Formats: sequence, structure tokens, C-alpha cells
Amino acid sequence: MNALKRFATSYLPAILLLLLILITWEILAGMDMSEKFKLMAPAPSRIFISALATDDDNATSLGKAAGNSFKYACGIEKKDQENSGHIKLLTAGLNSFKYAGAGFLLSFIFGNLLAFIMSMARFVERSIYPYAIFLQTVPIVAIAPIIILWIGAGPQGIICITFIISLFPIITNSTSGLTSTPKEWSELMDVYKANWLQILFKLRLPAAVPSMITGAKISAGLSVVGAIVGEYFTALSTSDNSVGYGLAYLLQSSQEHVNFPYLFAVAFASAIMGLGIFATVSISGLIVMKLGHFQERAI
Repeated sequence: MNALKRFATSYLPAILLLLLILITWEILAGMDMSEKFKLMAPAPSRIFISALATDDDNATSLGKAAGNSFKYACGIEKKDQENSGHIKLLTAGLNSFKYAGAGFLLSFIFGNLLAFIMSMARFVERSIYPYAIFLQTVPIVAIAPIIILWIGAGPQGIICITFIISLFPIITNSTSGLTSTPKEWSELMDVYKANWLQILFKLRLPAAVPSMITGAKISAGLSVVGAIVGEYFTALSTSDNSVGYGLAYLLQSSQEHVNFPYLFAVAFASAIMGLGIFATVSISGLIVMKLGHFQERAI
């Protein structure tokens, strides 16, 4: 009962607002509006149908599109994916998810490692931190071609771009947590003559866990942006690549074919993927905080 109450308090208002927006949108799109409005803002039902159907479906109703999609998923009806007008949205989303996940994991590991090094001495932080700021402030579109030139076009390029975009929040939050230990706690460790390893693992690291989780949540959202941006600057966003298509390719192809319902569907899929990664990191963070009682230690 308490869990249901917390869910209703935390998420029900946002869900109701989303439903209200979708219903209003559907009603406005169904009215006798201008063709320009219907083109720029297709009805949510059309967007959903477009997400399920492919060009050879010729599906004009939600039921037919869902039925064709179910038959394809179950293997009842086979289609030539290469001749299809659209790459399966799920396949493209999974590819982008792999690139986003790999880039995020690398940024989390490397970012926390840098934060540990920077927290050891002030001069080390002053030496490294300006370069972290440089990676954050320089537009990724300016350095993405250089990255591709150095390491090549393909998954490695996408993962590297994702890594760069999602690295800065990890460094800043983890460094802040590791260097913001209360003074009285540090003095207590000095009284007990604790060595630097004991101070790190028994004091500074537990106190920094909340900040690390905050940085990870910010970085998780940015990793999706990095994956899609990276796909635009690599051969994975072209139709002749055999490694795997991402959401960027679907965005480009639907825009080129003036298929705005599918364009909206891909945009929504990107948002859902970002929310999914963010929710996964948030839930993992709550579990870590609860099991390790880090919140109590950090107060």
C-alpha cells in the first residue's frame, strides 16, 4: 500500500498530464485543421501505427499494423528487411542502446578513476580539470570529425563520442563528493592514525557515493544524445553499412522521405530509451544506497 501511495504521489500527476496532452493532440489532429498542421503534428494514433508498420505493410489502421507486426515477430510472416522501407524500430533502438550503454560504462569507469586521482592532491586536480572543461565546452560537432579520422568510422567512433559527451558529469560530481568530506570526520580519522587507503575506503568513498550516483544519472541521459549524435558522424548512419543501424539512420531516412509520423515515432523511441537508461541507473543507485547505508554515512 505504501509503495502504491508513493507511486501515485510521484508519478501519477506526470502520467495524467501526458494522457491529457495526447488526448488533446489527437482531438486537434482529427479536426478540420490545415494540412500544414496535420503534416507538422500528426495524430498520436498515426505515429503509433507508423512505428508498427513498414512500407510494404500498407497498414492504414492500428489493428492491421499491430497484426502484421505480431506475425513478423512470431515468424509467421517473413519479410525482406533490406527491401523494406523502414528498418525495424526495435532493432535500431537496440543498436543505439548498445552504443549508449558502452559509452556510459566507459565514462563511469574512467570518470571515477580520474576523480580518484584528482582528489588525491590539489595540484593534480588543477592540472586535469581544465581539460575536462575543454571536452565539455567544445561543441561535439567540431571534434567528432577529428575523432572519426583518428579511430575510424564505426561502433568505436560512436562509443568514443558518447564517452566524451557523458564524461564531464561523472568527473565533476565524483570529484566534488570525494573532496567534500566534513572536516570533523577527517580529523577523527587522523586521531585514529588511519592510512590513506583506510581514509579512502572507509570515509571518502562512502561519503562520495551519493554524488557519484547523481553524476551517473546525468551521464546516463547524455549517453543517448551522444550515441545518436555519434551515428550522424559515422558510416552507421548510411544505408550501405553492414554493422548495424541506429536511431540516427531512421531519423535521417524518415526526414528524407518526408515521413513525419515515423519521424515522431523515432523521436519518441529515443526519449523512451533515454528514460529507460536513466531509470535503470536511478533504481540501481537507490539499491546501492539502501544496501550500503551510504546516505546515512554522507550526512
